[in-house]
Order: sequence, then C-alpha cells, then structure tokens
Amino acid sequence: MFSFSRIICQRPCCKAVIHGDGKFHSLHGTVSFIKAYCGTLVVTELYGLPSPDGVYAMHIHNGAECTGTESAPFDNVGSHLNPDNTTHPFHMGDLPAVFSNNGYAWSAVYTDRFYPAQVIGHTVIIHISPDDYRTQPSGNSGEKIACGEIR
Repeated sequence: MFSFSRIICQRPCCKAVIHGDGKFHSLHGTVSFIKAYCGTLVVTELYGLPSPDGVYAMHIHNGAECTGTESAPFDNVGSHLNPDNTTHPFHMGDLPAVFSNNGYAWSAVYTDRFYPAQVIGHTVIIHISPDDYRTQPSGNSGEKIACGEIR
C-alpha cells in the first residue's frame, strides 16, 4: 500500500536554496524534491516573504543559474521548464501557489509531471504575484523576486 508518510521520512534527492534579489534580500528558504510514487513530492519553506498575507507564484525555469542584470537579477533563468511544449498551466515547471503567513510559507505538493532527476540543473523562481493559470505562456505572475538553483 502506498503511503506519503514513508516519503516524508526520505531525504530529498535534490533541493534549491532560495535567495531574494537586492530588493527582497531577506527572502530565503529551500525547495526540496523527494522521489515519490510515479513522481515527486515538492516541499517548500520560505522566510521573509514581502507581504504578511501574500500569494506568490512558484515555477521551475529552464535556466541553470540565478543570474541576470542589476535591473533584472534573475533574467537568465529563461522560461518555464516545458520540454513537452504544453500550454500553461500544464508545463512540467508549473507548481501551485505559495501562501504567506506573516512572511513565512511552508507547503508540500505531489506532482506526477516530473521526477527529481529531471529538474536537477534548473532553477526555482518565486514571483511577486500569484499565477492566474490562464495567461500564456507564464500566468502573468510578475517580477521574479527570488531564485534557487536545483542541485
């Protein structure tokens, strides 16, 4: 019988250490990827979110590094991870929203869109706004405020 409680006790296969850009320098945390039955359990823990009760989009992007320019610190992360060329919100890199509770967020979500090994070498992005799950190609989620490289 399948049980998520057994998965929670496993070590992550990979994780991203999240850091905010210059404007959101106190934003930090981790996103862990744990191999689960036919997919992945994604466990997110974030501190220092800019709004005490905000909702933020979280996506896996194609880029390998959290780099960019001074005005767009994470510009080199590219688009959402989407090797099957599907429409939004069905990209491999589309994840559920993150909800702030006094600047802190914790969530766990199961996805069968990828295994941990498929996201190693990519980046996780936290956006300033929630994903509308309609607008193509990325959900109108706004500015990239934090990033982590999946290792």
